[in-house]
Amino acid sequence: MTEQEMEKLANLVVNKLIAKQQEYDEQFHVDLQETMSDNMGHARHVTEEELLLAEIARLMTLLSSYEDKEQYEKAAIIKNKIDKLTKKLDEI
Repeated sequence: MTEQEMEKLANLVVNKLIAKQQEYDEQFHVDLQETMSDNMGHARHVTEEELLLAEIARLMTLLSSYEDKEQYEKAAIIKNKIDKLTKKLDEI
């Protein structure tokens, strides 16, 4: 396999990982909103700060798992997401 073919394959894998992570992120937000509803069926308002903190916590757990398994490409993607969310949290 040539260097160019390996790079194409790596890009394909990374793009698929990013797409799958976005699906997981969207489902996480839906699940979080459902979890935050009370017994009366009224949704408790979740602040943007709470959502960001929950997402950062989830991503940190995922990052730790990837690092333990030495899946550094995945860990780098997650680390970038954490950095972006942390910056957004700091701006609130």
